Amino acid sequence: MKSVPRISIVSPSFNQGRFLRESIKSILKQSYPNMEYFIVDGGSTDNSVDIIREYENYIDWWVSGKDMGQSDAINKGFSRATGDLFCWVNSDDVLLPDALKTVAKVFAENPEIDIITGNVVYINADGIITRFVKLPKMKWSLFRWGLFYFSAPAVFFKKELYERVGGLNVSLHLSMDVDLWHRFRLENATIYHIKEYLGGFRIHSSSKTIKIREGKKIFENPETTILREKYIPDVANTTIMIFRMFYKLWQVANLNYLRGWYDYQRWKGKTWQEIFGKV
Repeated sequence: MKSVPRISIVSPSFNQGRFLRESIKSILKQSYPNMEYFIVDGGSTDNSVDIIREYENYIDWWVSGKDMGQSDAINKGFSRATGDLFCWVNSDDVLLPDALKTVAKVFAENPEIDIITGNVVYINADGIITRFVKLPKMKWSLFRWGLFYFSAPAVFFKKELYERVGGLNVSLHLSMDVDLWHRFRLENATIYHIKEYLGGFRIHSSSKTIKIREGKKIFENPETTILREKYIPDVANTTIMIFRMFYKLWQVANLNYLRGWYDYQRWKGKTWQEIFGKV
């Protein structure tokens, strides 16, 4: 690598003790020499703080106390960050082995890039992979029509870009990422997509992603609707549905669905550690 960029990782935490140790270990065991790691806990009442204390000698800074939610916690962490690149990893999600090394190599070779994204796997409460998600490169032209497919925790962005747009909106609790991506779009940020799997997004019964739906079929969560009406008010639901249909056809044509399905079939029933390496 031409240089070794500093990468700042922030983990917002609140009552996810069941998954927190796995998440922490996935970050601390990254084979990367220039990382800083912050955990911002919102005053958890489970065993989260005890787990954090077990690793505090390896964490650059952590705090536990009442805050205004996930967005506020992430902003607090990034306010201390000194990295060239930022990424947040929720306390129930994981970074896959060598993810930071892979991102750093791309950034060192393409320092003009503002955002680096990658593919993700979905994991369940037991760490078993339920889906391999291969994504195309994000295009702002599609985002402008309601197609946004950045997938945390496989999104890394420049410190200066994050600070230029003012960080996360602390009034948002579900779609703070969508709001941030919209503001990145308005800054004409440049994107590089890595084809490797970088992160694991966990779906479980107590996750916000599941709770907002509660067995109901909804077009999108209410915060996303508010943001869509704010940033792309001229795009109707019907138009978005049409674009989503074409997006699926595009994913079929570029073989991403097929490749993801193939990976799932050959590793079905395996945990992410069994496939990508233990941490």
